[in-house]
Amino acid sequence: MIFTNAQLVLPDEVRRGNLSVEDGRIARVQSVRMVRRGAGVVDVEGGYLAPGLVDLHVHGALGRDAMEGTEEAFEVIAGFHLRGGTTSLALTTMTAGEGEILRVLEVVKGVWNASLGGARIVGAHIEGPFLSPAQAGAQDAELMRLPVATEWRKYVRYGKVVTQMTLAPELPGCGDLIKALRKAGIIASAGHTDAEERQLMPALAAGLSQATHVVNAMSSVKKVGPYRRAGMLEFALGREEIVCELIPDGVHVPPLMMRMIFKAKGRDGVCLITDATLGAGLKPGTEFELGGKRARVTREVAELVDGSGLAGSTLTMLEGVRRAVQLAGLPLADAVRMASLNPARQLRREEELGSLQVGRRADLVWFGEDFRVRGVWLDGVRLFAAE
Repeated sequence: MIFTNAQLVLPDEVRRGNLSVEDGRIARVQSVRMVRRGAGVVDVEGGYLAPGLVDLHVHGALGRDAMEGTEEAFEVIAGFHLRGGTTSLALTTMTAGEGEILRVLEVVKGVWNASLGGARIVGAHIEGPFLSPAQAGAQDAELMRLPVATEWRKYVRYGKVVTQMTLAPELPGCGDLIKALRKAGIIASAGHTDAEERQLMPALAAGLSQATHVVNAMSSVKKVGPYRRAGMLEFALGREEIVCELIPDGVHVPPLMMRMIFKAKGRDGVCLITDATLGAGLKPGTEFELGGKRARVTREVAELVDGSGLAGSTLTMLEGVRRAVQLAGLPLADAVRMASLNPARQLRREEELGSLQVGRRADLVWFGEDFRVRGVWLDGVRLFAAE
């Protein structure tokens, strides 16, 4: 298969050229030359051809939630996000009882690295229950608890099935948990946290390497007497060891602050995510339940019905790329990098995912100047074609 007449979105630039696929892998990336039309030739019509996007943080879509813990729900979620340019995703849990979380992990284990006809399921992101009630956000504070080894060991036992765990580093016992996550190859990510710098430095030494949906549900500068102490936000922006998840809808993080984060972290320090909840894909005005709380879909986002906060996003990944470019002025190549190569690196799978380089999986997204998805391929097989 040859993709011709394309604007190839490479890790460092956008360049016209052709791309060849053999046996589900990228075989050649070439400068512009004419290719005769015929069997196996895809004319991209001057549009963009980018690596499949990788979402580290997605809860649901179309009224279905990862917490349902069924292949049917996973299929709907992965299918919706595939149509938005995502070819690999981590299904994300919420704060819940131990049994509910284990049930989700067991089903994810059975479909690990499979697509079910949609985006590839690369694992499960455990977001909670080891979070701070002071930064609960849309999650259920009453179900949040301390990280007791007898519980978290059951999750860590799933190894590569768990991509990452979001936790509040200030909780007693989190140091041991972070060390165990690092040993198992699982990302330890700080989120829903009220920590300050003095509590975060030991967590960094233990293996903390990521910040969950930066800005949202995390501490900022605190005034203690006449002094000020850095919170999780400043720690994430100031420490190069921490990679920041960012919801680029322009609501969770205002465009001006998105610019600040991109400048502070550089093009390698941010992973764009959707944090899409089950409201994604539903009509504005539709109400749904999230973690026991009533939420509503708006034109831009999902929010709690009582107006107390946001309830995740309704983004697709390519829409997030568009907003990062158009709202925050990010170059397209950098925005795509933050939505593909950077998350692939966090997963330690950059040798197979996240870039248009020879030998990588032929996970591809074709979109136009209007950022409308025209086609999506997984391992060189076209799974979506726009009408």
